[in-house]
Amino acid sequence: MITQILLTQTFIMFILMILGLILSKTGLLTEHGSKDMANILLYAVIPCVIIRSYITDFTMEKLYGLLMSAVLAVAAFAVAIAVSYIIYGMRKPIDNFGTAFCNAGFIGIPLVTAVFGNEAAFYVASFASILNLLQWTYGIVIITRRKDMINIKKVFVNPVTISLVIGLFLFITGIKLPGVINSTMAGVAALNTPAAMIVLGYYLSCVRIRDLLLNPSLYLASFVRLIIIPLLTLLVLYIIPAGHGQIGMITLIAAATPVGTSTAIFAQKFGQDYERAVCMVCLSTLFSIITMPVVMYLAQMWIM
Repeated sequence: MITQILLTQTFIMFILMILGLILSKTGLLTEHGSKDMANILLYAVIPCVIIRSYITDFTMEKLYGLLMSAVLAVAAFAVAIAVSYIIYGMRKPIDNFGTAFCNAGFIGIPLVTAVFGNEAAFYVASFASILNLLQWTYGIVIITRRKDMINIKKVFVNPVTISLVIGLFLFITGIKLPGVINSTMAGVAALNTPAAMIVLGYYLSCVRIRDLLLNPSLYLASFVRLIIIPLLTLLVLYIIPAGHGQIGMITLIAAATPVGTSTAIFAQKFGQDYERAVCMVCLSTLFSIITMPVVMYLAQMWIM
C-alpha cells in the first residue's frame, strides 16, 4: 500500500516537473520567475507546512516520537555524510555535498504527507531542521574547504528553524490559531509539491541533454544518493529498535530523496560548478521516481 501511494505521488511529481520544463521552453517561466518561486517556497510555503504540522494536541507520546525522529535523523545523516566522504572526500566538493544532503524539504515532506497524512510532517520537520543545520556548518566546510566560512547566524536565523520554533511553541503550549489563519496556511502549504517540482522542471530545461545523460560521474552520484545511502540507512534503522514502524519509514523516505536543490544554490553562492550541481539535482530526481518506491518496498518487509 505504501509503495503504491509513493509510486503514484512520485509520478505526479514527474508530471509537474515536465510541466515546469514546458513552461520554461515556451518562455512562460523565466529564470527570474523560477527564483521568485524558489523564494516563495523557502520563505512562505515550507514554513506553513512545518507550522501546520505542529498544530496538534500535545501528548507525551507525540513528544517522545518527535525526539525519536530527531535521533533517527541524526543516524541517517551520519550514514550519508560518512558514505559521501569515503567516496568523494574533499576532492569533489559538489559531489560530496550533493550526495550527503537530500531534498527532504521540497520532496520528502510532500511524499511523507501523501503516505501518512498531514500530521506526519510533524516528524519529518526535525529531519529538515537537522539538514539545514548540517548544510550551514559541515556543508560549507566541504564546499569551500574553509571553516571560517561557517555562518552561525544562518544556522539559527532561517525560515526552517524559525518555523520549527514557532511550531514547537504552539505544540507545547496548546495555543490554537484562528480558523481563518489555519485555512490560509493550509492553502499556502498546498503549493509545496507543485511549486517545487515546477522549479525543478525549470532547472531541467537549462541543462543540455548530453551533459545530463553522457556523464558517468553523474550516474555514480545518483547511485550513491539513491541506492547506497538509503539501503545503508535502512540497515541502521533495522538495527535500532526505534527505527521500526511509522517514524522509521518517515525517516527513510526523507533520507531516500534525491540530491537537494540546495546543492545548486550553495554551488552558485560559493563559486563552485553550478551547472554540474544542477545536473546532479535533475538526474537524481528523475531516477528517484524509480528508486524510492523500490526502497520503500524493501523497507515494508524490514521495518514495518
